[in-house]
Amino acid sequence: MNRVVTLAATPAVVLERFDHAPDVVHRDPDCERASGHAVSVVESGTFRVRARRAWRTVTDGEIFVTRPGLEFSCLHDVDHPDDVCLSVSFAPQAIESLRGQGQRPSRALVHGASNRRAYLARALRECRAGDDARLEALAGALHWTLGAAAPRGPLFRADRLAWYARRVDDAVAQIDAQYAEPLSLTTLARTAGMSTFHFARVFAELRGLPPHRYLSSVRLEAAARWLRDGASVTDTCFAVGFGSLSHFVTSYRRRFGERPSTTARSGRR
Repeated sequence: MNRVVTLAATPAVVLERFDHAPDVVHRDPDCERASGHAVSVVESGTFRVRARRAWRTVTDGEIFVTRPGLEFSCLHDVDHPDDVCLSVSFAPQAIESLRGQGQRPSRALVHGASNRRAYLARALRECRAGDDARLEALAGALHWTLGAAAPRGPLFRADRLAWYARRVDDAVAQIDAQYAEPLSLTTLARTAGMSTFHFARVFAELRGLPPHRYLSSVRLEAAARWLRDGASVTDTCFAVGFGSLSHFVTSYRRRFGERPSTTARSGRR
């Protein structure tokens, strides 16, 4: 017997935990039909799954993916399974939004484990009612990883992942709060208690982009707000932490598809 507990939900996504009642003999149906888009991260245990093809064992950290109308079968080899899954269901508009941003759809039934996927699942587990924006952002980021193959690097142990995650999250919080200051990679790494290049590698692996690109994205988002509020391009450039006006203009145009002066004019209308 499957047990399902809803952890958090918004109109776009629903976060649930699946496991099995320990005192009830479990019987898998011959065939199931998915009603929507969902990704289920295996937190512990194993089971087998197939959709027309050969059985595929799904184990810790791997992701089982369904889409509307998919017919599949799951198989447990024991009467009292102990597998636990963290599942995110996506509303059609959420999937459309991801596709509109350029996500490449994948037809794979099972996706391998990776440190970034484990990091995102760890953060999702902490979401509760009221964490709507965080829940949707993390769920979208997890789904986005399915458009590419999992990196082949070694997987972090659970305790090591937790250690890295805390330090990367602290670095993100520092950037979010101090983006206008002259933050260097060395400064961020020192605060995290890691060597410079090791920190950069771990940050990029867990967050999906290197620290300097994350810092630039935060500065550019802040710049857009300044410009819409009526600030000049030059004042905005230096207020959000850019040291070069030409670099700011180039980066802004690449990020938003228009020059900062265009944003400034539209904000004054």
